Amino acid sequence: MSGTNDAARAVTHELTVQRLAGEMFRAAAWAALGTFVLGVVVSTVIWGTAGLFGSLIGGAIAIASSLATLLLMRKTAALDPMFVMVAALGGFMGKLIVLLLAVILLRNQPWLEPKALGITLVATVLVTSFLEARASKRSRSQMVVPASDGP
Repeated sequence: MSGTNDAARAVTHELTVQRLAGEMFRAAAWAALGTFVLGVVVSTVIWGTAGLFGSLIGGAIAIASSLATLLLMRKTAALDPMFVMVAALGGFMGKLIVLLLAVILLRNQPWLEPKALGITLVATVLVTSFLEARASKRSRSQMVVPASDGP
């Protein structure tokens, strides 16, 4: 149990963020897909084809934005922790802007039901965000990485 095992088990900020992103993805993936499918089924029953198109677009945007957030975490994991937090805040703001633009641009389209789009989008984002936050809180990943011996 010399230095090679310790080096192999060394915990870095990058490893911690990568692990956390993986745990958040695993926690939210099936629930997000379930919420999406439920939104599509209910919207199709209530509003027909227009509800189907609205909920498909809303759910796809919500899942894509959630995946983009986790991808952003993975891509910035090697950066300084302050930059990771800035990227997370920027990603959150970007997600809100994309969601707002989607609802504004698609609200008057005759081929889709805006209520179906909005309900499926919001429900999927809320479920995904809740489960990602819960996974982060319950994570076994070390949250504070001790300073290195470097300069």
